[in-house]
Amino acid sequence: MKKLFLLFAAIGSIPALLLGMNAYRMSAQMLEHQGERDLQVIANQLLGSIERQVNDFDRFTLLPYYTPEAFEFLQTPLPVDEWDYAYVNAQKKLLRLMSAYPSIHSSIRGMVLYDMNGRGSGYRISGTSQINENWPVFQESWYVKALKGKGRFVVTGLHEVRHFSQDSFLAITGARTIVDDKLNPLAVLAIHISPEFIGKIVKATELQDAYIAVTDAEGKPVYLSGEASEDDLPALAVQTAKGTWELENKNFSGVTDYSDYLGWTLYLGQDRDKLFQGIYAFRRFTFLTAAILILAAAFVSFWLAKGLSTPIRRLIRVMREVELGNFVAPGILKQKDEIGQLYLNFSRMVKRLEEMVQSIEEKERQKRHAELYAQRARIQPHFLYNTLNSIRMLAILQQNSQIARLIQSLNKLLKAIIQYNDDLVPLREEIALLRSYARLMDLRYTNMFVIHWRIPEEVTDASMPPMLLQPVLENAIFHASKGLNRELNITVSARLGSDRVLTIEVADDGIGVTDEQMASLLNDRGKDNHVGLRNVNERIRLRFGMQYGVSLVKPDGPGLCVRIRLPYQQIAQGRDSHVEFDGRGG
Repeated sequence: MKKLFLLFAAIGSIPALLLGMNAYRMSAQMLEHQGERDLQVIANQLLGSIERQVNDFDRFTLLPYYTPEAFEFLQTPLPVDEWDYAYVNAQKKLLRLMSAYPSIHSSIRGMVLYDMNGRGSGYRISGTSQINENWPVFQESWYVKALKGKGRFVVTGLHEVRHFSQDSFLAITGARTIVDDKLNPLAVLAIHISPEFIGKIVKATELQDAYIAVTDAEGKPVYLSGEASEDDLPALAVQTAKGTWELENKNFSGVTDYSDYLGWTLYLGQDRDKLFQGIYAFRRFTFLTAAILILAAAFVSFWLAKGLSTPIRRLIRVMREVELGNFVAPGILKQKDEIGQLYLNFSRMVKRLEEMVQSIEEKERQKRHAELYAQRARIQPHFLYNTLNSIRMLAILQQNSQIARLIQSLNKLLKAIIQYNDDLVPLREEIALLRSYARLMDLRYTNMFVIHWRIPEEVTDASMPPMLLQPVLENAIFHASKGLNRELNITVSARLGSDRVLTIEVADDGIGVTDEQMASLLNDRGKDNHVGLRNVNERIRLRFGMQYGVSLVKPDGPGLCVRIRLPYQQIAQGRDSHVEFDGRGG
C-alpha cells in the first residue's frame, strides 16, 4: 500500500509540478523577451526622434546657400578696414536670418559664423553676442571636424562653448563648412544646441522612471536621465552585451542603439523588479496552484492505494492456499472493475486447475505413444533399404552389374535420407551422394549431360549440411538442358579461399537465364520453379549467417554458375557413421 501510495502521489504531483515550473519558465522567458523587444523598439524610436531633431538643425546650416548676398560676401572675404556698405549689409542680413531661427526653435543657445580670415559673427539667446576674437577657435574639435567634413554636417558631444566674450555655457555643437561650387571652404557655420531637447523627447515618451543615457563617440555623456549617472558609463559599456545591467545594487533589463548619423550611443534600461512584477505574481500563483494540486494528488493517491491493495492482499492469501494444494476459490468480488475481473478469472482458474492437473498424465501417455509411433515409422526406410540391398546381391549373383550399380546408387540416396537428421557431413560424403544421384539421372537422361568433378583432396574433410548440393545439381540437369540440342557440360568444383571460406560451384553451359530471372530465382517465393535453390540458400543463412549462402553468376559464355559460400570447418574426428545394411549379417 505504501508503494502504491508513493507511486500514485508521484504520478499525480510530479506532472503538476513540472507543468507549473515549465509554464512559469516559458511565460517568464516569453515576457522577458517581449520586454526586451519593447525596450528595443522604444530605443529605436527615441534615437530616431533625436536624429530627426538634429537633422532639422542640419537643414538650417544650409541657409547661406539660399542667401545670394551672404554667399557673395563669403566668397570674397575682406579685412575689416576694407568692408563697404554692401558687404556690411550682406553680413547683417545673414545675421538677421540666423537670429530669427532661434526664436522659433528654443533649443538653440547660439550660433556663430567664421570666415576663412578667422573673422566671426555670432548670435546667442542670452548674454552678449560679441565674439571673443582671442579665442583659438581653430583648435575647437567642432571646427576641425567641420573642415575635415568638406561641407558635411558634423555633430559633437556635450562641451563648453567659450568663443563668446562673456559667460561660457554647455551645448551640443552642430557645424558645417560652407563651400563653393569647387568645394573650396568659405566659412564655418556652427549651431550650439541645448541638450534639453533630448529631455523633452524623453518626457514625451513617458519614460521618466527609465534609465536613459546618451553618449558621444568618445563615450562621454550627452544626456543622462534621473536614474543615470556618469560613473555608471564604464561599467555600462561592458555589460550591454549581457542584456542585464548591474548598477548600484540594482538590476536593469537594458538595450542599446547606435546612430551612424550622430555617432551617439543610446542606453535604455528598466528596473527588472518593476518590469517583471507580472512575472513574479504569476510565479507565486503557479507555485500555489502546484502545492494545491500536490495535496489533492496525495489524498486521491491514498484513496486509490487503499482501494487497490485491500483486495489484492486478500487474493494473495488465497494464492498461498492454492500453492499448498488447497484449490479453494476466493469468491466473487462485488467490484465490476479490473480487480473484480481478476477475482472472477482467478476463481475460474482455480476450478480448472485441478482438471488440468488430472489431464497432464493423460497427455504424457499420448506423448509417449506418439514417440513410439514415430520410431516405428523410421523403421520403414530401413526395411526398404535392406530389401534393396538383397535385390542388389541377387543382381550381382546373376552377373548383372548395371542393375547392381543402379540399386547401389539408390541405396546410397536412401541412406542419405535416413541420415538426414545428422548435423553436418564431410564434403566427400556429399560428393559421393552427388555421384550416386548423377548415375541415376544418367539412366533417365542417357547421353544428355556430362559432369566434370574438380574437388581437391584438401577440402574433402570440410563439413557441411547434408543433402545440400543435390537440389543444385538437379536444377542444372533439369533446367539448363531444356531446348538444348547438344550435350550439357556440368562442372562441380570446390576451393578454399584465404579468408577460410569454402566456395563450391556448380556451373553449366546450358541455356542460361535472363537478368530478370536471375534476380527472382533466390527471392521470388510466389513461384515453384527453382524452389530448391531458395531452400539451400535459406538453410545456409539460418545456420551460418547472412554473409554466407547462394549466389548466381553469369559466366562469359553460355550457361549459369551457382556459387555456394560456406565457412570452412573440418568435420569432427570420430563422427559416428551409419552402417550400411546389406542383409549379409556380421
